[in-house]
This record gives sequence, structure tokens and C-alpha cells, in this order.
Amino acid sequence: MADARRTLTSIGIDVGTTTTHAIVSRLRVETPPGGASTPKITDREVVHRGTVRETPLLDSETIDVDRVAAFIDRELEAAGVTAAEIDTGAVIVTGETARRANAEPLVHRLAADSGQFVAAVAGASLEAVLAGRGSGAAARAAETGGLVANVDVGGGTTNVAIFDGSDAAGDGTGAESDGVAVRETRCLDVGGRLVTFDDRRRVVSASPPAQTLVEAFELPIATGESPPADALEDLAAAMADRVVDLCAGPPFDDLTRTLAIGPLPDESLEFDGVVFSGGVGRLVASPPDDPFAYGDLGGSLAAALADHAVVRSWPVLEPAEDIRATVVGAGTETTTLSGRTVSLEPSTLPLRNVPVVAVPGVSECSGAALERRFEAGVSRLLERHDPDEVDAVALLIDDVGPLTYDRLRAVGGALVPALEALSPSLPVVVVTRQNCAKVLGQVLRRRTERSLLVLDELVVGDGDYLDVGEPMSGGESVPVVVKTLAFGE
Repeated sequence: MADARRTLTSIGIDVGTTTTHAIVSRLRVETPPGGASTPKITDREVVHRGTVRETPLLDSETIDVDRVAAFIDRELEAAGVTAAEIDTGAVIVTGETARRANAEPLVHRLAADSGQFVAAVAGASLEAVLAGRGSGAAARAAETGGLVANVDVGGGTTNVAIFDGSDAAGDGTGAESDGVAVRETRCLDVGGRLVTFDDRRRVVSASPPAQTLVEAFELPIATGESPPADALEDLAAAMADRVVDLCAGPPFDDLTRTLAIGPLPDESLEFDGVVFSGGVGRLVASPPDDPFAYGDLGGSLAAALADHAVVRSWPVLEPAEDIRATVVGAGTETTTLSGRTVSLEPSTLPLRNVPVVAVPGVSECSGAALERRFEAGVSRLLERHDPDEVDAVALLIDDVGPLTYDRLRAVGGALVPALEALSPSLPVVVVTRQNCAKVLGQVLRRRTERSLLVLDELVVGDGDYLDVGEPMSGGESVPVVVKTLAFGE
């Protein structure tokens, strides 16, 4: 019988617009009694908090990969662990850094060098969720059963995650294993490092989003010049207005829409709590006396947010983590575990960066209509991804229909012909939220010899990517990271 509990060593690495830092944590995994019980991560303890260092650049468009890698090597040494002892975790590139020319190879190198199953992730929406989990906003939503927004204001972006704790004490049907659903995310190209200064307060750089605001308000701010103090205050106030509008809307003003990253919601929400995190967000509670203390607009933006009438009306809560919120989330909250009724081919694992395409409406179809559903899903995979450039592909079936053997046999019978459009050597991962992977896997293997993994009890979305680790819990479960890879978004 497999051990009912074990510990995973996890690393989180955040390479941000302004700073880079890492943490090492221990994740306690417990398997409840019962043959089909899903293993759970029941406790997370941060055992090493790395030094917060300035993100090194070779030039305005290029990260100094070697120096970042050296930072992480020193943190592993300080934590007293080797890369071989790291079981899981994530490297996330955030803010303006995600747009750097070499952001993608950077995170893939760090992920490969930092442990056995460390994911490379990017994207403002995922950053918002990780920051909200690391800051404690999700936990506050669970405690109160209400809506809690985490407003993570960094050097390059502001990312808002709204957590709904109304199901936290229920059956866990939210988007996370603790029952705290991510209601939505909202992301904006506003941050304290969008304008930087030299020691004479001359503008060294102004990113395009900052230029958008400068032009919209006709502010006398230009590279190489020392702008009037009131112009900088006006720019910081305009940034703060956009952050508030992002949280309070809709409706949203035109500038907020221009600076938004990704879609904005159609429904406004009333929050039961608001948590600020991030390098600038942590300063909102106590802005620095010198607004230029960090050589950018971070202090001024924090002060403008602190003085904003709408912010002063919000139920602001104390964060559990502030500047380290994202890295704590990356190191403690990225890994989930599949159900124990999986169907595996261990020789194919681990798998990284597996693109996911959803096949909707499976439960509503049968016969030829069901076959067409799967054919359409495979066609979307081929449209979006070159099979020669990925190690595997994934098809998501949210709902197979009734969990009977006849139904699973019908689903398998319709899926196998659709897979013939893919190379026989390309592994396919089939993912479902329902507890049926073992039987579905048996049905599929009777009909095809291609390499297959069938995973269940996972919350995955169309367009996500999967990392799948090697089996644990006696080979009955695998660690999985569900992520985005939105470099340069």
C-alpha cells in the first residue's frame, strides 16, 4: 500500500519588471483512505525566502539570462537544496519582462535547470491568480465566503484577481481545490516602472503605456528632460485612476480599455475585501517620503492610490505577502494532483508545455455527431499548433455524459478515429473533470496502439498548457501544472 502522505519540495521564481526573487517551500501531500480518493496538497510551508534583487538587463530589450541563472543558483545553495531535490514549482516571467526579446528562452532554461518538474509560465492573467493566492486574498475569500479582490501593482502591470469564497465550505466545485473559485481576472498596462529617472530626475525611459497617458493628458514629460513635479503627479494620478477604473468598472473609460491586457468584464462587482500586493502595491499602505526613492514612478503611484477617494472607501485588508506574493503563489500554488484513477504510460513522462484544446458538447452527442465533435477538436489542434513543435497534445472533455461503461465505450469509439489525423508517434493526453480516466483509458487502449495518457479530476481550460510530472502515490496520481504561456501579451 502506498504511503498516505509525503512531502514535495517546491521552488517559485519570479522574474519581474523591477525585481527577481525565489522561494523554496514544502508541500505536504495526503491521500485520504479509499481506493479512488484524490491526493491533496494539505499544507504549504515556505522554508526559504530569497533576496529580492533587481532584474538584470543587458539592454532595454534583453534580460541578462546568465546573471538571473546565477541568482537562482545562489538561492538554492542558501536554501540548502540541490536542483535534483526540487520536485515541482514554477518560474514565472511577469510585467514588462514578459515582453523582452529573450523572456521565453529565459524561463524555459530556469525551469529546466531548477528541478525535476518545474514549470515555465507567463501571462498577466495567471500572474494575477498566483499573486492573489500568494498574498492571502484567496484565503480571506475562503474565510469570509465573500468576494475578495487582489490588486497586484508591480513595475510593469497591474493584475487583479477576484476570488469567490462562497463555495469554500461546500463541495469544492470552484476553480481551485479549496473551493475558492477565481471569479475573473482583470489586467492593465500600468505600473511604477513604466517611467524611470536618473539621479537628477531626468527621464531615462518611458514605456509605450506611459506615453499613451502622457499624450492623452498633454503632459510635458519627455526622455532626457526633468519634468515639472506637477506633471509627474498628474501622470501618477492618471495611472491611479486607471487602476481604480479597472477594479470598479464596468463601465470603463476609453483609456482603461486602451491599456487593458485581455478582455474586460461586462459586469461590475462589489467586493467584500481588497488586498494590495506587488512592489508598488505594498507601498499603498505607507507611501515613501521620497517618491523617487526607487528611480521610477512607483512611490508616486502608490501615494496617488493611497489618496484616491475610491480606494479610501474600499474594505482594504492586510496581505499575508506583499512584494513576494507572486513568487509565493508560483512556489506553493501551481502544482495540483490528478485523480488516482488515471491511465498512464510512465515512459512518456514528464511532459511539458502540452497545448490544450477543449471539445465542447460531448455529453450532448452520440453516434456520428459525437465523431464530428472530436474531429473538430483535432482540427482546432492542428490549426493552432504545429505537431512537429510540441511533445504532445491534449484534448479536454469537460463532461463525457453518464458514467456508464456503455457511454465511455461510445466516447472512446468516437475519439479514436479522430486521432488518426495526428502522427502515430505524437502522445495524446485526454483530460476530463469526471472520475473516469482509468476506464476510459482501458477503452481507448483496446482501440489504438498510440501513446495515450488519460487524466481526470483536473480543472483545465481551452488554450491552457499542461505540464505532467512522473507518477507519485504508488503510480496512481501525477502532479500537474495548468498554465498559460502568453509571452509578450
